[in-house]
Amino acid sequence: MRYLLMLILISSIISAQENILIDEDFSDWENIVENYTDPIGDNNGYLDFHNMAVSSDTEYLYLRIQTTEELILVNNNLITLYIDADNDPLTGKKIGDLGAELEYFLGERYGNVFLPDEVKIDHSDLSFFGAPTFSSNEFEFAIRKNSSINGQNIFSSDTISIKFIAYTDPSLTTSFDMTPDDSGIEYIFETHKDSAYPEYSITKTDDQYLRVMSYNIERDGILDTENTPEFNHIFNALEPEIIGFTEVYEGTSQNVADKVEFFLPSSLGEKWHHKKEGEYDIVLLSRYEILNSFTIHSEESHNATGAFLLNMRPKFDTEMLVIVTHPKCCGGKEEDVKRQNQFDAIIAFVRDAVMSGGVLNINKNIPIIIMGDMNLVGDSRQYTTLITGDIKFNDKYGEDFIPDWDGTYLDDAKPFVNNTGFTNTTNPKWFPPGRLDFITYSGSVMKIVNSFIFDTTKLNDDQLIKYGLSEEDTKVSDHLPVVVDFRLAR
Repeated sequence: MRYLLMLILISSIISAQENILIDEDFSDWENIVENYTDPIGDNNGYLDFHNMAVSSDTEYLYLRIQTTEELILVNNNLITLYIDADNDPLTGKKIGDLGAELEYFLGERYGNVFLPDEVKIDHSDLSFFGAPTFSSNEFEFAIRKNSSINGQNIFSSDTISIKFIAYTDPSLTTSFDMTPDDSGIEYIFETHKDSAYPEYSITKTDDQYLRVMSYNIERDGILDTENTPEFNHIFNALEPEIIGFTEVYEGTSQNVADKVEFFLPSSLGEKWHHKKEGEYDIVLLSRYEILNSFTIHSEESHNATGAFLLNMRPKFDTEMLVIVTHPKCCGGKEEDVKRQNQFDAIIAFVRDAVMSGGVLNINKNIPIIIMGDMNLVGDSRQYTTLITGDIKFNDKYGEDFIPDWDGTYLDDAKPFVNNTGFTNTTNPKWFPPGRLDFITYSGSVMKIVNSFIFDTTKLNDDQLIKYGLSEEDTKVSDHLPVVVDFRLAR
């Protein structure tokens, strides 16, 4: 039988229910009553579903799944989502009692629609975005409700039914588990619940704040004269003071500084300080003097991290340690080991700088920022190391080290794309958009006052005109600029 979810809620629950944000924080699902708990231990092997939940607003369908084992949402799993999108079990692909118009393979990032002819689709056809990108046993993702193929809407009814099946092999003949165990969960779309997105400001609201930006410019893209108009628009709108660049492979830091000087000319007494570190692609540009810089060395992988000590005076009475990193890309056990070594090395460098045991000794309570394209698409252990200082390979990199001055973990800025509830920092390509670019920081001595991920395709017409932007500007790179304004404690 079908599981009909309770959809008529008392007004107090409705008022308490928040919009869903795809941000790796599942607290906004606590008041969502449209959920199903799957029995643990009813699986036929490795993967066992535990819970699923569903929500929506005027734009998106939101889904949450929990499993008893960690996996990666968009790679190397055989979880398949089935949706009866026209409220008719007699149409679509027959999956038990379900007639599915949508079949989507999460780990393969493609699927099929049956409208009624079978047509292959990929993640971009659904405007799919999910989080986190690294391994977890809990995920949330969104699908746009007005998704269409060849002019036909996939969702032709406000009432749908949903089912997940985790298959044992690509032939789709045997499953580890499914949820629910028989028919799909029936759900009625919210049609009057507008999306409520986090606030942000494209410009700094106070000159005493510090604007930091992390930006992967896709293989020296900023140095390509064909891209000058787009980068010029972006930098003029954002006006960052400290920029951590990744993927500056062929260019020098002087090359990049000259470009940014063209976009944002220095006033009297200003200049762009710059330095390239690491073996390949790390460049820091700063309105503040670079006192010293180092390449952070790791075993088992290339050295893709640079550390920079800045003198923030006279604007701020402090130095600042900025680390820019671009660890090893992609999934796989070998890549995970290399990335883990790189994050272990970063934490070891910070530990030694704080405890006067390394090549750099820093003053107490200076702000620390670690940012860059971190390629966190594998084992979640790497993210744990970055935030908590829990080093995995202690025999190589020494003791664990809690990285903030007050004995707490680093804070993860985790901004949202402007005018959305999503945290993706990449444009969709072979993979769905994901959160790969991070800005983490010592929250004991600096506070976020404003943050956003800059995507011109998500700006409205008034914003585009006001800031001299074109809708396609941020497509100049496969990554988006990540911008954070800080108030420093000293």
